[in-house]
Amino acid sequence: MNWITTNLRLPEDLYMELKLKAARERRSVAAVIREKLSEEKKTNNTKVKRLLAMQQKISKKIAKENPGINFAEGLIKMRYEQ
Repeated sequence: MNWITTNLRLPEDLYMELKLKAARERRSVAAVIREKLSEEKKTNNTKVKRLLAMQQKISKKIAKENPGINFAEGLIKMRYEQ
């Protein structure tokens, strides 16, 4: 893994919270920040997968209830009629 060093400005109260958390866990502030960013990324990926699965389920239900209708073509047609 390649590492990049960066600087960031934080409000003093947030920085102190990070320092306290890092001290309690006997880790660096950087490690705490990396962990939080990594957790956020995993959460976002999970949300996207869940939303895509929900969209797929809804699409199948709509297709089943409306056989022979191509909604993509209908949406494209509506878009260009305006």
